[in-house]
Amino acid sequence: MANTAAYFGFQPVGLSTGAAPNFSLTQRRIASGNSTAIYRGDPVMPVVSSANGYITQGAAGTTRVDGMFGGCEYLSVSQKRIVRSIYGPGSDASGDVLAYVIDAPGSRFKVQANGSSMVVTGSTTAWTSGPVGQYAQFAIGTGSTSTGISGAYLSGVGTTVTYPFIVLDMVQDPPGQNGTDPTTNYNFLIVGFNNEILRSNGAGPTGIS
Repeated sequence: MANTAAYFGFQPVGLSTGAAPNFSLTQRRIASGNSTAIYRGDPVMPVVSSANGYITQGAAGTTRVDGMFGGCEYLSVSQKRIVRSIYGPGSDASGDVLAYVIDAPGSRFKVQANGSSMVVTGSTTAWTSGPVGQYAQFAIGTGSTSTGISGAYLSGVGTTVTYPFIVLDMVQDPPGQNGTDPTTNYNFLIVGFNNEILRSNGAGPTGIS
């Protein structure tokens, strides 16, 4: 069955050790004035202009990622209480938002590729012809305010070692399910962090050695 687009962001599926995901979350902060909504499964990145360690929704490029957004809590202006949510709405918060981020360096994620065999740079590899081992770029997509789930996806592969992710496997099971047909686009892929705050090749978070 040909795959179809059904983007869901980056879904944790395991660790490089082979262990099951423990969904360990690190506490980070989103500045109270940040009006960008962040959805569960969105890559997050540092606010470069901030000296306070704030994060924001990720943007495609070679800026390091700080992990995957896993939810948040904040003091709601409208509800006058602490609200726990799987996505940050970018509004209604009094003060900073406490964010939970999956940032273990060995984390593995399932993510859907886009519908094009176009590559980002430096490669002629299409999604359907062996992307494993390639560095990968993402696009943020459109998250759902109904479910709180990310719309992020992989937008292409290349040889730039500072891209945020590296492709580790193609999902092919269970056969016949969406995302498991390796002969069409919109594959489900397994990726790991490449350029991430806690993953270093010895010279900082600039890709694996």
